[in-house]
Amino acid sequence: MVYRLTEISGLRAGFRLTRRELQCAQEGVLLLVKRAQERVAGFLLEMAGRASVDKSVELPMSREDIAHYLGLTIETVSRTLSALQYASLIELPTSRQIALHNPPGVASDFGG
Repeated sequence: MVYRLTEISGLRAGFRLTRRELQCAQEGVLLLVKRAQERVAGFLLEMAGRASVDKSVELPMSREDIAHYLGLTIETVSRTLSALQYASLIELPTSRQIALHNPPGVASDFGG
């Protein structure tokens, strides 16, 4: 199949436009994830601010309730808590207890 030069130029322009749109979509998805992490981190820091000096937080609600409160899914809340634990910023002794090992790290790495 033989293409004319104008057809090839049009195809290239279409590919460039599609690539730019995909990059924008990917950046938008990453921004949504970051915002979710910021919401969870902010919630934890707020709860820690109300807690005692030992930085152990007893959550007043279930993860599902936290998700509803923050406008997120329970899966997103659980993934964010797991990521914080993996980064050694928190520890999850029970489903309703969180020990903050590094509150400034939670704020800087996950809080924006």
